[in-house]
Formats: sequence, structure tokens, C-alpha cells
Amino acid sequence: MQLIDATLFQDPTPVASPIVERTFDEKVADAVAVVEANIRAGKRLIGACSFGKDSSVMVALTLMAMERLQNAGYEVPEFHVMTSDTLVENPAVLAYSKGEIRSLKDYAASKNLPVRIWVCKPNLTENWLVSIIGGRTVASMPGNSAKCQQQMKKSPLDRTKRQIKAVLKHQMGSAYRDDDVVVLIGTRRDESAVRERNMEARGESAIVPVNTAGPNKKPEWVLSPIADFTTLDIFSFLGKVTSGQIVTYSDFQALTEVYRDAGGDCMVNAFIRDSGVERKTGCGARHGCWLCLRVGTDRSMENMLAEETGKHTWMKPLSDFRNYLQARHYDPQGRNWLARSINDETGTIKIAANAYSPELCLELLRYALSIDADEADRAWAAGEPPRFQLLGMKEILTIDLYWGRYAYQRPFTALSEYRQIFENGKRYRIPHEYKVFERKDLDVTREVEVPFVDEHFYGIYEGLRSAIASVANAESVVKKNGIYYTHVTETSEFDIDAEGAEMFFDFELDHALEYYGPHAEVYPSDVVHYLARFGTVSFKKGGHSSWDRMLRIGNQLHRHGLRDILNDPDALIAKLTGQAAQVPCAAMSAPATGQLSLGF
Repeated sequence: MQLIDATLFQDPTPVASPIVERTFDEKVADAVAVVEANIRAGKRLIGACSFGKDSSVMVALTLMAMERLQNAGYEVPEFHVMTSDTLVENPAVLAYSKGEIRSLKDYAASKNLPVRIWVCKPNLTENWLVSIIGGRTVASMPGNSAKCQQQMKKSPLDRTKRQIKAVLKHQMGSAYRDDDVVVLIGTRRDESAVRERNMEARGESAIVPVNTAGPNKKPEWVLSPIADFTTLDIFSFLGKVTSGQIVTYSDFQALTEVYRDAGGDCMVNAFIRDSGVERKTGCGARHGCWLCLRVGTDRSMENMLAEETGKHTWMKPLSDFRNYLQARHYDPQGRNWLARSINDETGTIKIAANAYSPELCLELLRYALSIDADEADRAWAAGEPPRFQLLGMKEILTIDLYWGRYAYQRPFTALSEYRQIFENGKRYRIPHEYKVFERKDLDVTREVEVPFVDEHFYGIYEGLRSAIASVANAESVVKKNGIYYTHVTETSEFDIDAEGAEMFFDFELDHALEYYGPHAEVYPSDVVHYLARFGTVSFKKGGHSSWDRMLRIGNQLHRHGLRDILNDPDALIAKLTGQAAQVPCAAMSAPATGQLSLGF
């Protein structure tokens, strides 16, 4: 606002100044100046980068600011760049990102710029494909909560931010303050009306950092240096880099190619081809996880598969897997209808649509392993590394543990399938034709509570205790909250020892498969006790009770022969209701605290 002259008898009249749109060069200069000002103010910068068009420009602008300060004799602090690998990224895009990471490292080294790159990956419990195949969760769909985003991206990114702050605390000592850490992001108001509303709600600015933390939380300062850039500005910047007018860590040729393949004619190409004549159309391609079901159609993948040279056709098995899972998601027979918790007061359990059924999970594992085996065979013949791997040994062992936890399969079924496919050449192909189930086919509102707990449910060895180990006098126990559990290795997160997994597969699996072969009457939970005893698996600290609770439910459903009807809610209701009449009422209530320790 500006003030105009007024008479002595009048108050000054406010007049709005005309809004002058900044030029592209002015926006670039302002963004660099803002980043430079934050560095001079003692802020430590973390860049959240996907290596898409927006975050790539944000990183390039930050490097420009760092170089300018360095040339002025300023000691520039380390710039931490975080990027995410969900483990189900589009493989072509992931390969591109790895190339950009190498280019960024090389450029920073050549300019003597302090840049550290952090690749944020989900841990085993956050691995989305493992969680789906392991019967732990179902895919996120349009209109549902984005649990996948929380599990695969936010949690790993938050964990990495904590690690970066730990590094900064170590470097800065008592001078460290959370207020001095600023995260640079590549969000823009011009992306969409929804994005603009969200940015406005958070108060995001291209000028000053904004604290996005909630009340009574440690500050989380965020700065969006390109908040006011239009899509045209972004592609103008990329075009100037590609044409050599701006020099940065990348020439963005690979970026241009990825956008072109995923979304058709790319704006970068159009801009260059038209000799700087700016066009009003932009590239709307977005790249994400090949397994994503939150979009009805993965257009970027389909565009890549349709690319005229056929250079991306090798990803078709992944697309087929995704489309098949999408088709089966609302299949009532493809669900486990038994809940994962009981009512301790009544001894009842709910019948409702839950994770995918044991049969569907086994089917998905076979498809995933077959896809991996085909790619491994191709890579070996070509003398090059595989372009992707869906499941490694740690992931397969985790699936076995989940299947034991939920009583889905016999012990070591997943490892046995791996051996059949990779060593014996067995293959499972996704059918060419299958029924596509729709939302209306699955009654997600159906919920029936039925009797479940019997006289054995709270027995000493029905949870995280091994009767076999106890009989052999080989059981080590730990007491927590008055209850005895099998002693297990504890770490900050659930994990599988990689070397231990390989050794188990090479030296112990044959014995395990023979011991738990089809002739033996064994519980699915035996796989948990077996691997825990060998120290192959480590449990998250404090996780004894959750594993104990789930193993009790799993052992119960196995004991009563419910596994084969988990996908049939009517059969479950009939069987559990019929069995309840034969169970004494006293058996339907939970024991008092500490009762599980009796008899130890």
C-alpha cells in the first residue's frame, strides 16, 4: 500500500499499488537471494528432493546460492539433501534418480561444495509389498487414507530428519538449536488449486521460513523458494539449463526424457524447439510407485510402456502385477474376514473384511518371485545387474514370519516357494483374463461379533512361548509386566540379520523344511520360535506383547481349523458360533494380570 497527499482536513487515503508480475529472471534472483540470506543468518539447510522438475530446480537454486557465498569467501555449511526410495518406485524413474544423485555428488565435489545426500528407505515393517503379501495390510485405494504414504515416505523421511539433526547436534554442540534447521521444499502454488489452498493454510512462503509444527511440538521450519514459480517458469529454467544458458549439477537431459516418456511431448522440448517462444501448455506427468492403487490408472507407466521404441516394455510384468492386485482388491473371497484383536471381557472377535486372504497372498508371492526370477535370468544372460528386485532374502523371511504370526501358511512356505522358483525353475504367470471386482462387490460395512476364546487361548505356550524349547530345556525367558515371554533379540526396529538370513538359507533351511514338512502336525507360529531361537530375527523393543497377542489368535484359529475358511465370513460365523456352545462360559474371559506366568 502507498499513501497519497491529502488536505489537512482529510485522513490519508490508502491506494493499492498496481500488482507487477515479476519476470522469470527476477524470480530466480529472488529465490537465490532468499536461500543465501538464510545461510548468512546461520540456518542449516535440508533439501527434500524427489528429482522431479520442481525439486530439481529448488536444489539447483540452492547450489547457486552456495556458490555465490563461497565465491564471496563465506564458509558455507553442509547442505543435506534427502530423497526417498519407497522400494516400489517406477524402476526407470529410480534409475534416473540414481543417475541424478551421482551427478549431484560429482558436481558438488568439483565445486568443493559441502553436500551430503541421504536416501530414505522404508524399514522391513514399512515395506509396502512385504506388508501386502505378508497379510499385514491392504493397498490404499482412491478415497481411502494414504497409509502407504505414511508408511513408505513420511516415516522414513522423519527418521532421516532425526538422523540429520543428530549429525548437526554433534557438529554444532551447544550452539545447536532446532530453530536453526530449515527444510527447503519444491512446492508451488501454481501446481493446483488444492496445493495452493494447502500452502496458504500452512502459511508457506517463498520469502521466510514458516513453522509447520503443531502446538507444543519442536519447531519444523519450512521454506518454499519456488512457491511463486509458475509451471512455465519451471520449464523455462530447465530449458535454459538444457540449452547451456544455466550451468548446474545436471543438464536435465535425463529429466526431460523421463517426462517425455511418461507424459508425452514434454514442455522442455517444446520450449527449446520453439526457440524460446513460451507456450501455455505444460507437462503434467507425475511419477510414483509402480504398485500404487490410489490412482485408477497409472498413466505414467502406461505411457512408458507405449513409448514407440519399446525401451520400457521390460516393466510390463510390474504393471500386470499392479493391475491384477487392483482387480482383486474388492474380491470378498480374496479377504481374510477374521479380525486381529479380541474383546478380553467377552472373549469375542469380529468378523469383518480385513487383509488379503492366505490364498491371495500366496498367489501374489508366487507372481512376485516369478517376476524377480525372470529378471534375474535375463540379467545373468546379459552379464549385467538386474534392473529391479521386488523381494530379497530378508523380505522373504519377513513374509514367512508374518504368515506365522497370522497363521496363514505352514512354517517356511515363502522360502520353499523361493527355492521352487529360483532353483527348480517353477514359474507362475498372472492370468491374461480375470474378473475385475468393484467397490460395491465388497461389503466393508459388514461386521459381526462372534465367540472366539476357548479354554486353551490363555495357556502358557499359546503365545510368545515355545513348548518345544521348554521341553528340551532350551527356552530362555524374560518377564515383562508380570508375564513371561520367550527371550528374543531386541533392537530399535524389527529387523532380519542379512548375514544370518543367508546362512539360514544355505545351511539350515533343508533341516527346517524336513522338520516342518507336510507330514508333520505343526503350528504356523513355529516359524517365529524357530527364527527367534537362531537369532535371525530381532524384534522391536517392547514388541513382546503384540507378538504374543497375535500368536495366540493365530494358534487359536489354527487349532480350530479356521485357516481354510478365513475368506468365507458365513462359514466363520457358523463354525465359531457352533463351537461356542461347547465351550464352558468360564473359558471366555481373560485371566488376571500375571496369570500367564503360573506354572513356569
